[in-house]
Amino acid sequence: MDEKYETVQLCYTVHKYSSYSANYIPENIMVNNPSDQLSRWFTDSTNTANTLLPQFIMLKLKSLSIVDTIKFGKYIKPHVSDLKKFQIFGGIDESNLSLLLSAGLKKDSAPEVFKLRNRTTEGFYLPVQYIKIVPLLSWGPAYNYTIWYVELHGRNQEDFIRNALETINLRKEEEAVRILLKHLRRRRYKDAFEALSRESGVQLEGPTQSRLWNALVENGDYKLAEEILEEALNEGEMDWYLSWQPYQPHWRQLSGCSAQVEARLCCGDETPPSPMPRPPELACSDREPRLELPDVASNGVEGLVTCEVGCGGGCAARPGPRGGHQLVVDPNTGTLYLFGGWNGTEDLDDLWCYSTVAERWTLLCRHSSMAGGPSPRSCHKMVFDPVHERLYTLGRYLDNAQRVPSNMNSDLYMYEVGTGEWSLVCGDTAAAGGPRLVFDHQMCLDADTQTIYVFGGRVLPANTEELVSPQYSGLYAYYISSNSWQLLLADRHDLQAPQPRVSHSMLFHPVQRRLYMFAGQRNKEQLLDLWWWDVGSGRCGALCAGAAACPPPAAGFTQRATLDPDTDEMFVLSGMSKEKDKRVYNSLWVFSLKRLTWTCVYRNDSVSPSEPRPRFAHQLVYDPVRKVHYLFGGNPGTASSPRLRLDDLWALRLRRAGRGAAWREARAALREACYREMAAAPDAQPRALLYLRTELSAALDHCDPRQVTQFQKLATLLFTGGVGEAGGGEGGGACALSPRRVRTLARRRARHPPPVDLAQALAAVLGAEDAMPEPTQPFEEASAPTPDTWDVGEEGDADGEGEGGEGEGCGEWDARALRVRLYDHLCRYFRPSVVPPRQDLTDLVAL
Repeated sequence: MDEKYETVQLCYTVHKYSSYSANYIPENIMVNNPSDQLSRWFTDSTNTANTLLPQFIMLKLKSLSIVDTIKFGKYIKPHVSDLKKFQIFGGIDESNLSLLLSAGLKKDSAPEVFKLRNRTTEGFYLPVQYIKIVPLLSWGPAYNYTIWYVELHGRNQEDFIRNALETINLRKEEEAVRILLKHLRRRRYKDAFEALSRESGVQLEGPTQSRLWNALVENGDYKLAEEILEEALNEGEMDWYLSWQPYQPHWRQLSGCSAQVEARLCCGDETPPSPMPRPPELACSDREPRLELPDVASNGVEGLVTCEVGCGGGCAARPGPRGGHQLVVDPNTGTLYLFGGWNGTEDLDDLWCYSTVAERWTLLCRHSSMAGGPSPRSCHKMVFDPVHERLYTLGRYLDNAQRVPSNMNSDLYMYEVGTGEWSLVCGDTAAAGGPRLVFDHQMCLDADTQTIYVFGGRVLPANTEELVSPQYSGLYAYYISSNSWQLLLADRHDLQAPQPRVSHSMLFHPVQRRLYMFAGQRNKEQLLDLWWWDVGSGRCGALCAGAAACPPPAAGFTQRATLDPDTDEMFVLSGMSKEKDKRVYNSLWVFSLKRLTWTCVYRNDSVSPSEPRPRFAHQLVYDPVRKVHYLFGGNPGTASSPRLRLDDLWALRLRRAGRGAAWREARAALREACYREMAAAPDAQPRALLYLRTELSAALDHCDPRQVTQFQKLATLLFTGGVGEAGGGEGGGACALSPRRVRTLARRRARHPPPVDLAQALAAVLGAEDAMPEPTQPFEEASAPTPDTWDVGEEGDADGEGEGGEGEGCGEWDARALRVRLYDHLCRYFRPSVVPPRQDLTDLVAL
């Protein structure tokens, strides 16, 4: 619907600013004059050097608009006061602005365009009248900041903005009604609650939560509440909650390092080779930092090391150590395929398969080059076609001595798993319209359309000019059925699309039909952006536009990424750090494509027998059917053995708390609350003791010391006259405020801030122009439901904390207050009730 509205340049005026120096007035940013050093806004350094006042400039748009992009102009050469880091806020009310972008400018003279956040979490457009630019850091040590030119683009058509405002206002009204409904139900204004719900058409919650409220809060039927929760769990209504729970990594070693590798890890090389560094601009990340070594006689010491490193001492039983190799998985059978790599001395061309069922390696081809296959290589890429059971491999790295015309063709090979034969698909992909010879690229296969996508990589230089100016490869598509290539994105472009790069990741999502490109390096710039490319329409966009907007995980050599299309999650395992000390460590991050949030689930920078040794130039693949990652080989970065590579294979399973754990937590919370309510009633205390020994005891894990301690505390409630958090002393009456109770209340107030007043909650929704649900920024952890168990009190607490006080100071009201709190806790297992993002404006008006 919104495609019909054209994006235009938006007119604005300078509304406010923090300061300026001399003649560098803020209005200068409205004129694009890159050759004039005076045509800029230059802040006053004294305003930030000695005070806490932040610098800013606020722009006011001529009319309400949906701002899509902001363009920053620059001087004709890099300037020290350019913004290395900044934030942009926007909104209708200048005193209530939302964060639209966190980013930074490159230290160059090229103008830059950034995409601003223009929608809410629910997909509604976000109209703005004011744009506030806040400088945070400059490229130089000065306190001043410079902005040369600002240009805004977006949509300001009257009917488009009117529809956006109506949609947001309707959403605000619905949220206000939901707040009122919640208030009316808790105060037991049943008739008013039903009337408002009927007249407005707004549902406070889902049907399961309503049933739970009636059973638990209104009727105090804990047994029925258990049945409702168990039914909801079995029907998958708690899967949203479970998807928020953190992963726990479980490593298993499938095959350890060979004896020769273990010996060199322990003792190092007797005679370390003298380094002959390669020019850094031609470094291959899968072999970096590798030393160019002189040739040695085959009967020398290094000749013996070559055999050990090349085959691991078991040439027929298992693949030898290597880095810069390729590992792929057959999702149909779970079989792994390994080809090529660098063993520290030479490139390899052996092909292996690993049965994950029998847990055994099998040699398929000792020397592929002698069987009609590819020559020895590393830094190549390989994909597996699960439909026809074929392997495709493309690209390789060549040392300086190997860069002769006869070796510079980019060949594409195919291996038929069924027949065990190699065949040359294309001897020169560049001549056929595809990429030139590249390394450190990425390759994905779309099995449904039989299309191979190749993106990025460093083009091996063919002459001195290309050696000085790095060449990168764009995005290509190879159509297997027609044996043809198509260029989808060139190396150098000015589009809102990813720039070609090296040492990046590219993943294909078969359900969304999208490619995801993440991180990498272009020239000397470390990239941490994340882009998507729709393979059907050719459209693309940025989920994280730059390093400032999407910082984790930290940039590192040979980061490996995988994707689970069922959970819409991307996994990134880092390698060596890019810092000066070149530390070798491994950390595993998970990126949710739904929530746009990063989470670190694993980090290892030490040697442990239960976890793989930290490494880089390794390979990590993922079996999306069996939900297992596999890690093989790599460079441990051992200073005493710079040519040493690893040959161990590990399996990684990432597990979340399952439905069983969630059910046990919910059941224990329900039974604990039921017991507390029984213990508070004198006539029910005999039944409470039996309930404690049978029902509640059966719901707890008596191997967990924390739960055992809690269970022992609960028994004391029977000997204190039923005084607990839900009680209010004997019979629920008032108790004297002893010094101990005063301290307890003070602690509780500090721990639990007072609830927001109803009027304040409504004002927050209806009074502010931009008080709407905000999306989580890509670099922030989203507000996940708390995975802890429910605990209504602490030892020594003797105060009541109910919702009573308004004519209901009896024990019955205190019991209901406890059940309300328990209900709130249990509702965290369910997805919050919101208007579906895809709901049309007409449907909202119909409400």
